[in-house]
Amino acid sequence: MIDEDKLDLRTIASIVKAATTGGHTTQFAMPAHRLAFGTEAARSTAKSAVDAAVEALLPKAGPPPPELSGIDAIKLALRTALRLEFATIPPYLTALWSIIDQAHPVAISIRAIAHEEMLHLSLLCNLLSALDERPSLTGEAVPRFPSRLPSGVHPEIELRLEGFGPRTLDTFMEIERPKVAIPIEGEPLETFPPEDVTIGEFYEELLQGINRLNPPLDARRQIAGPFTWFVMTKLGDVEQAIKLIMAQGEGASGVPFPKYKHHLSHYYRFKSLKLLTKLEWDEDAKLLRKKDQIPAPAVFTLAPPSPEGYGPAAPRELRTASNRFENTYSQMLRLLEESWLEGGDKSFLRALELMFELGPLAQTIMRIGTPDGRGYCPSFRYLP
Repeated sequence: MIDEDKLDLRTIASIVKAATTGGHTTQFAMPAHRLAFGTEAARSTAKSAVDAAVEALLPKAGPPPPELSGIDAIKLALRTALRLEFATIPPYLTALWSIIDQAHPVAISIRAIAHEEMLHLSLLCNLLSALDERPSLTGEAVPRFPSRLPSGVHPEIELRLEGFGPRTLDTFMEIERPKVAIPIEGEPLETFPPEDVTIGEFYEELLQGINRLNPPLDARRQIAGPFTWFVMTKLGDVEQAIKLIMAQGEGASGVPFPKYKHHLSHYYRFKSLKLLTKLEWDEDAKLLRKKDQIPAPAVFTLAPPSPEGYGPAAPRELRTASNRFENTYSQMLRLLEESWLEGGDKSFLRALELMFELGPLAQTIMRIGTPDGRGYCPSFRYLP
């Protein structure tokens, strides 16, 4: 039995490659473990010395992951991608709802990003369903906070539920860092750590693995509509879905989108909010130009949420509002999961109705003052 939580993205990409090319996972053990044990010191050491250190550590780390069939390796990678997308949504929504005026340009921008993350999640659920696996969106699959991103992605980041502000934007930008930096007018060209390539490599290997395997795709339990866009019945559909996820967010290779040159990837939309300046792509100069200033929004200053919810010691008003939020959130997740079982479009549309109820419920919680004058924060707990 594989403990999926202990596999990093490069290891999973290696498993996909081995399983869909007829190779063996053992041949990928060295690069995977080198990544797992790589530290700042190790990365500055000669490759041969790192290999020797890794070989000494392999017995302690356990054997490399077992070999899987091609289809099981693809499903493993898709479950990992689903957990990664899911983990970003509650922090993005918390920052969004902490903006008092939900019609503010900053709120509009973050809402669009959160909706695209929901699109990514739904497309991955469609693809899992096309391969005859029901996606899991309840119980242990629900992310808890504070936490780390799944599969060792950006291990330096702690995901927290907190209001919009410079620190939140820094975290979001770190999550969404692309493989390739894009010049911004009047700003130094950024450099990104080489490990940021990992997410892009993971999605590329996933896509190549599906292309090599060419599995049959079942449309019967896929959803089409808001936040899903299309079902997948052929390899071209799969490529469109995965490349869309890569272009918009994690794994992005640059901006703008090939077909929509006024759209920026998530990193540069967050960068725009950090600069409080609209960024616009100049096709001739191949850079982002600064345009209109964006006013800073008024926000609720939030206290950290209670990971275990608000108990009897909390104000009654808060407990009532938090229970409504958590019950609505939990029911929404159950309906979403049911959408890819027997519920279909009916369950999916009802889940969307509940999703749009969450914002006002969250802001009700945020308006309740703590003893030190801050607002409370929803905890995004799942209630069975």
